[in-house]
Amino acid sequence: MERARVEPFTFVSHALAAAAAMLVLVWCIHFRGGLAYEATDKSLIFNLTPVNEFAAIMSYRSLPLSKDARKRIHLILHAIALALGAFGIHAAFKFHNESGIDNLYSLHSWVGLGTISLYGLQWIIGFFTFFYPGAADTLKRSAIRWHALFGIFVFILAVGNAQLGFLEKLTFLERTGFNKYGSEALLVNFTALVVILLGASVVISTLAPSNIEETKKSSVI
Repeated sequence: MERARVEPFTFVSHALAAAAAMLVLVWCIHFRGGLAYEATDKSLIFNLTPVNEFAAIMSYRSLPLSKDARKRIHLILHAIALALGAFGIHAAFKFHNESGIDNLYSLHSWVGLGTISLYGLQWIIGFFTFFYPGAADTLKRSAIRWHALFGIFVFILAVGNAQLGFLEKLTFLERTGFNKYGSEALLVNFTALVVILLGASVVISTLAPSNIEETKKSSVI
């Protein structure tokens, strides 16, 4: 697959990421009452979790910059995404603790904590291997393929865990007389579908042969 045939998937993934972030904002602000770090209504604290998980939108390959600049931006954006993800998990713990709810009892929480831990490990190894102090060129060439594959694995985990989160939240809401066919339920289900499409487009664009070859070349520059 030539690069010209891959770029549409890259642009689509950026558009879907922006759409997912906006839909989550609409859900949390319009339907769930807004966002707050300190509030009497503890659900406003919880709303920080999904917003932060979708706030960091990656834009690495389509930036019209040099390879070195793109690599630095890649590092910075993933650091921001890691910080936002960690803050989102912190907000979930804060909500549970202040509401008297047990922590880490669901599959969603287990997978989420594991995903953010693997994401942090991926970033640290990438930093020391490809940026500072940097490994030998031969090691970079052999490591870049595993770095990319592990990154895709963590991304797929994040997408899958987002689906678990949507399902868990809707299940809880339905216990309170939530309208299963109301506008909020439709919005959440549609957002979940957008996230699935986002995951597919990112995986396709990243694993395309032309992108893999470019990644190998840039790893030693």
